[in-house]
Amino acid sequence: MKKMIALLLSLSMMFALVSCGSGGASSSEEAGGSSSAQVSGGEDLTWGLTPFETKQTVRLGFFTGSPLSYGFLFADNLGVFDALNIEVEYVPFTGGPAMMEANAEWDMASCGAGGLALGLYGYDFPLIDITDYEENLALFVRPDSPIAKDPTNPEVWKGTTWVYPAGTTAQAVLASALQQLGLTLNDITSVNMDNANALTGFNGGTGDGLGCWNAIAFSAEDAGYVRVGDAGTLGFTAPCGTFVQPDFLENNLDLVTTMCIVFHKAAEWCYESEENMAQAAQWYLDNCDEEGFLCNEDIAQRTMEWWRSPTVDEWIEIYTTSSPDDKGLYTSRDLLQAEKDVLVSVDFFISEGKYTNEDRARYLDDARIDPTVALRAQEMLGK
Repeated sequence: MKKMIALLLSLSMMFALVSCGSGGASSSEEAGGSSSAQVSGGEDLTWGLTPFETKQTVRLGFFTGSPLSYGFLFADNLGVFDALNIEVEYVPFTGGPAMMEANAEWDMASCGAGGLALGLYGYDFPLIDITDYEENLALFVRPDSPIAKDPTNPEVWKGTTWVYPAGTTAQAVLASALQQLGLTLNDITSVNMDNANALTGFNGGTGDGLGCWNAIAFSAEDAGYVRVGDAGTLGFTAPCGTFVQPDFLENNLDLVTTMCIVFHKAAEWCYESEENMAQAAQWYLDNCDEEGFLCNEDIAQRTMEWWRSPTVDEWIEIYTTSSPDDKGLYTSRDLLQAEKDVLVSVDFFISEGKYTNEDRARYLDDARIDPTVALRAQEMLGK
């Protein structure tokens, strides 16, 4: 479908050029003077970037149902990757830990905080980008639940059973809610199901509470379940980001940098107008339908409106601005803002005993949250 949309855009471009009597596409302003594709409105489909002379291929670990990955898809549907001579091969996942474990299948991959923690601690993947600050990571109970009637009472939480994807940000949000009540995950029973299946199980009567995110969270809300907390209300805004295989980064720095720039420019395109956001929501819905992921038109629109991707300039800033560690645990150097943002969720996994402060220091020592790509983007864009 993505290629069909790109083809239709290309045909529309050709007809527009013929009808206007144009002699061809305008020249790129980038060094080298490469030609840039145009749409009928005069928009540069290369977004000011220089196309590659030979076809480049990227295997992309794609998080179905979470906007943290969808900037790539939107750019692809607009025809940007075709204009830049890049072929994107999508490898879909619905959970970050599974994506990390299947790392032989991708060159770059985007995931949430649970996947980020595993990627940082369990593998040697550089984290080169932050693609979203998720707030719609939500906790639900049934309307007749004692928790719905008195959510601040820790006694009604004790001994309850919760269904959620283990090792993900849903677990971190649940742990955060429990911690604020003076409880831990040991005070409840956990049932591990992936994001979509957790709602299916909850609908079938499994568990007293549900942890889920994005489109599935809105589906739970529309089913009449009571939202008793989420990342936004709990003050636990978790970043999502993109990893890259070390060898792929070393051998393809400009390609990886171009991919990241395009992602953030796609986010900027979405935020430019209600029309663009509506189109993005439709593409999001189309992809969910293709992958069998529970969604509808209204939920797609609401999900996209919660997307909090940095702009290109914001991405570069958080990867180049540094200050001392807020917790005072790390004194070898100042920390990048990106490192601090990721530590919001990673430190929570440490508090739950999943990782240690020694692990924390090790990945900071190794500069695993790597500014190389952001610095190259700064150079490429002349910022």
